[in-house]
Amino acid sequence: MRYLSIIICLFLILAAAAPAVAAEQGGKPDEVSGAHGPPDEMRNQSAGPPEEPPGMAVRETVWAGTFGPPDDPAELREMIRTRQQMQAEEVQALPPYARGRYAHENQVRNAVFALLATENMTGIGPLVAEVAREYNASVNAQWRDEMAMEERSGIMLALFGGEREAANRIRMQAEENERRIEEIRGIIMTSSSTDPALSTILFEQLGQMEEEQQRLNERAEIEEQKRGIFSWFFG
Repeated sequence: MRYLSIIICLFLILAAAAPAVAAEQGGKPDEVSGAHGPPDEMRNQSAGPPEEPPGMAVRETVWAGTFGPPDDPAELREMIRTRQQMQAEEVQALPPYARGRYAHENQVRNAVFALLATENMTGIGPLVAEVAREYNASVNAQWRDEMAMEERSGIMLALFGGEREAANRIRMQAEENERRIEEIRGIIMTSSSTDPALSTILFEQLGQMEEEQQRLNERAEIEEQKRGIFSWFFG
């Protein structure tokens, strides 16, 4: 009988909260595009289809626009520097509260860009690029889950706490991505034919990828710690 009363109370609270949730979600599309994405023309340049905010797709076509395949490590480093300058200008066009996340994502974009660029530069290039593509797909899934956590309504947070399923998926993907990073590091370290200057660049990119996984892990931990009124009931 006690559990029946709890269920009835829960149903009444949810019924009362439903209109507010619908109203809050109804205003989110514009808010999300403003908070998480640059103007449409910038999004087309660096983050995939216009309908997706930055982070939804790290472009695998790394030679888009003015970029062509680099011939040597010096050219690759210059291309990375040019991309960073372009992205810094894009970030300045965003609202202040959106810049931090976009900057994190740009670091990963540049890392994936550099790893894919090695495909035709060295004998280990195809192996590195293959694992980089797996990381690319995985980190995009993590960013989608991170956005789901950020878009969780205040009412849902108050009642049920954080988006724990999304947080758990981020953690699981992080474990796989850490394995991928170590796999790429091992490929580079065991290669005797790779230019040392190129190896240095690749190790730098792996550091950026590791930092992003650490950040996402911490974000997932924070989300899991958010508790709501009924968190105890649903475990």
